[in-house]
Amino acid sequence: MRKRFFVKNMLLFLIPLLIPTIVLGTLSIVITKQNREGETARDNLQLVHQIDRNMELVFQDIETLGISMGTPEVLYQLEEILRTQYVTFDNQRLLGMMRNLIDSPANAKPFIQSIYVHVNNPYNQFLASGTGLSTLDRYPDSDWLERFRARENPVGILLEQRQIQRYSFEDPIAVTTLYKPLTSLLTGGAIGVIAVNIYTDYLDRWLQSFASMDGQHLIILDEAGGILFRNQTSILPDSVQEKLSSLSPDTRSFDVELDKQTFAGTQLMSGMHDGWRYISLVPKDELNRISFRLSQSTVYVVALSFLLGLALTYLLTRRSLRHIHRMISIIKSAEKGLPLPEIPSAGKGEDEYGYIIQTMTRNFIQSNYLGVQLSEKKFRLQAAELLALQSQINPHFLFNTLETLNWKAMALTGRPNEVNDMLEHLSELLRYTLDKPGRIVPLMKEIDYTKHYVAIQQIRYGDKFRCVWAYDPDDIQPYSTVKLVLQPLIENSLYHGIKEMAGNGGIKIKLVRYSGWTAISVIDNGVGMSKERLKEVRRSVAMHLEDDYRNTGDAGDAGGAGHIGLANTNRRIRLAYGTDEGLQILSKQGLGTVVRLKIPD
Repeated sequence: MRKRFFVKNMLLFLIPLLIPTIVLGTLSIVITKQNREGETARDNLQLVHQIDRNMELVFQDIETLGISMGTPEVLYQLEEILRTQYVTFDNQRLLGMMRNLIDSPANAKPFIQSIYVHVNNPYNQFLASGTGLSTLDRYPDSDWLERFRARENPVGILLEQRQIQRYSFEDPIAVTTLYKPLTSLLTGGAIGVIAVNIYTDYLDRWLQSFASMDGQHLIILDEAGGILFRNQTSILPDSVQEKLSSLSPDTRSFDVELDKQTFAGTQLMSGMHDGWRYISLVPKDELNRISFRLSQSTVYVVALSFLLGLALTYLLTRRSLRHIHRMISIIKSAEKGLPLPEIPSAGKGEDEYGYIIQTMTRNFIQSNYLGVQLSEKKFRLQAAELLALQSQINPHFLFNTLETLNWKAMALTGRPNEVNDMLEHLSELLRYTLDKPGRIVPLMKEIDYTKHYVAIQQIRYGDKFRCVWAYDPDDIQPYSTVKLVLQPLIENSLYHGIKEMAGNGGIKIKLVRYSGWTAISVIDNGVGMSKERLKEVRRSVAMHLEDDYRNTGDAGDAGGAGHIGLANTNRRIRLAYGTDEGLQILSKQGLGTVVRLKIPD
């Protein structure tokens, strides 16, 4: 029993404690993970949009130079300067203006390494930021023009990654060169080029400044799928690069495996440079970090709750078992007739709850000693109450007086008359009432007695009402009922239904047999009752009260208030059969009233 009781208490204590904790923890993890993934997707999309806008600012410088130097007048003058090996005073002033155009962005923008401007000339002369007029054979960076000329039909802004070594003792510098062709308005072909060299590592660091999570990869791909810039220095596997290159332009979100981790990717196509793509890769471990911490916290809380609940369950079970053993000892002592063991008094700080349980148990057991006596007293009380209710009928001397009156009436008239008939019916009623004080009589005898009562009322009221009996004598012959059960119901219908109506009325007494019980209905087509009055009568009958409306007649009708009313009958039915079902009253004003009751076999 101890083990079973412990397990039961543990389940009752821990399940309500752990289930909410587990459910709340799980919901927190799921909701946090979903929100985190949604927020990260939005943040990454905003991030690549910001990178795209910043890259447009980088390209804006070369576009500005292209517009400034792409006018026919400037191209003509620049071509004139580069086609000669000497510079006139006017050309010197124009050359200074052009140097300012390329020196200003080169000096102002930290990511620009140098800017070159070249127009076709036989001496391979060009303008270089910081240097001015130079020739390819004397300049450290000389292969950029050949690389540009190697491209077929250059249009727009071209990009190329290469290295520049300004001095032999310096390490090469990785740059990304942006080429902007200068086209002739006459031929439409390229007659020159503007080249802007950008520090590649600066753009890589610039991309790193946008990274918002540890391990995040920010990558810019060109139209061929090649990597232009990226914030991470680690080598990107070929398989990953191939997957990134093969992504559809319509793909916004995707997953990719990198360094044994799963990354959530976001892609944005450049709005300025056809084919360029901006990609952000975020480790899913970073996305799930908060969810993982919540999972750990939930496990710790559940484990701690389980341990605390286990300890509390053990203590409560131990204390409860101690009380149970005491109560069992009390019960066994009571069963054997031994004196009840002493129960320790609950002093200050003691277990009042245990003391209350034990006290209630002891009181319950002690009450069992009085059970038989209480049942006997209750039975006697009910019998006395029933006899007292039935004793409300007039005493024996009335019967003797009525017999004397009957003979006197016949002596005065010299023959039987209506007075003799009424006195005979009334004498039968009194004989039935006073004979055999027992409360159960055959149904047929109750019907015969009631017919005497109806006969008296019909003599008194003449054609005021008609009484109809509906029953099968063979069906109800074997069954019994409480004495004086029909007369109060008919009296109720007559005095408060038929009597109050303007014309004649009718009363129907219907007895129907069912399995295990007999249904008795007294139906009249009198004045009926309103809903409010019906509720009041039902409440009065249910409370076993004599209702003024249903139980009070004039002095000549039924002996004043001395007749047995509905509440009286309802009370006797319940006492006789020990049932909660009594009278059922239905009525509608202007249509009549139905009073029903069930008589068990």
